[in-house]
Amino acid sequence: MRLETPAAIGDSPSTTAPTTAVLPNPATVPVSKAPVTAKPDSGPKSVRTLLVSDVHLGCKHARTEEFFKFITGYRPDDLYLIGDFIDAWKINSGWHWPEHCDRIIKHLVELVDQGTRIHYASGNHDSFLRGPAFRSLLPAGFPHVNIADEFVFETLHGYRMLVIHGDLFDLFETRAQWISKGSSAFYDACLSFNRWVQRRFLGDHRNPYGACAAIKGRVKRGVKFISRYERKIMNHASQKECDGVICGHIHTPMLKRSADSFYFNTGDWVENCTGIVEHHDGALQLVSRYGKHQTLELTQAPENRNLEQMEMSVA
Repeated sequence: MRLETPAAIGDSPSTTAPTTAVLPNPATVPVSKAPVTAKPDSGPKSVRTLLVSDVHLGCKHARTEEFFKFITGYRPDDLYLIGDFIDAWKINSGWHWPEHCDRIIKHLVELVDQGTRIHYASGNHDSFLRGPAFRSLLPAGFPHVNIADEFVFETLHGYRMLVIHGDLFDLFETRAQWISKGSSAFYDACLSFNRWVQRRFLGDHRNPYGACAAIKGRVKRGVKFISRYERKIMNHASQKECDGVICGHIHTPMLKRSADSFYFNTGDWVENCTGIVEHHDGALQLVSRYGKHQTLELTQAPENRNLEQMEMSVA
């Protein structure tokens, strides 16, 4: 097993931007909501980039079977695992590692063998990766990956996106993590109850954690309001001379753009089952297991924009 930590982003040479420009008007960057049907038995779809977060392998509520079907449906040039891929909080209590977890790890190894570059941005549930001494805790056979707190991903059309889990901008995670850990057992009980009710009365075809997803969404909106999560993470992206951010952490899938910035959240693989795909034509798509897919068509990024002075905003 070979694990490498790339040089810090701040160590890379900065670029000089001679003039100031803004990103395209939102009206020229349409977002469409329409299901995309894949051709049956067509094999994995070749894509430029695949971004997922919050898979929570090791948690009994992780949707490992659904995630395995999702990830085996694509063959990406680059794969970003944006934190909480492994749920180390469950190691001492409630650790659950079914067969599909092994199949997922095996598939990651196969992707690497096929030439996929894997980038792992650590989160709060797998923060042990931030200390090199703890990386040996990864499951046996885990492939060669690049590990860092954050990455800069450049889209086909030239937009620089900061890829980061996001927990470092959550006030509760940085100053009162005991609240998050203390509520974990209660939330697990809610997930179990939600799943039982869904299967008992509504059937397996619907999201077994749909009610919890709605409740958690409301709670997370309150957390974002208190910690000003989005604004802080966008300002950090601006300091890194990025056009926007792609993150996870709050389990709320989203493609959001304003006149001068982008905010994307990949969602999760517990309540929502979502991920972001960049196709070879440059289109970004939020793919959802239970909802409609959302597609964001991007135009070419202005070459002379001054990213360092750009005001990052959240619409």
